[in-house]
Amino acid sequence: MPVDEPLTCEVKVDGLWQAVSLNEAAVSYSAALKRCPACHGRVMILGTYSRPDVRRSMSHRKSHGGCPLKLDTYTGTPSLHPQALT
Repeated sequence: MPVDEPLTCEVKVDGLWQAVSLNEAAVSYSAALKRCPACHGRVMILGTYSRPDVRRSMSHRKSHGGCPLKLDTYTGTPSLHPQALT
């Protein structure tokens, strides 16, 4: 079942992917590469980077129909992003 708002994304730190909160990704890892935990597509964190109390959200840089976290384009069959980050 698709999930509305993911609370985490994955950031690449020292060559390894690790799950972090969206707030931590925006504040502590603002320059790091970020990917969706479901489809591994590249994402960006939306919200004001200078304020820690702002509600953050994750947005795919390029959507595709196989990500269950992107409800408006999800086709019902989960799959990795065509440009998945490894």
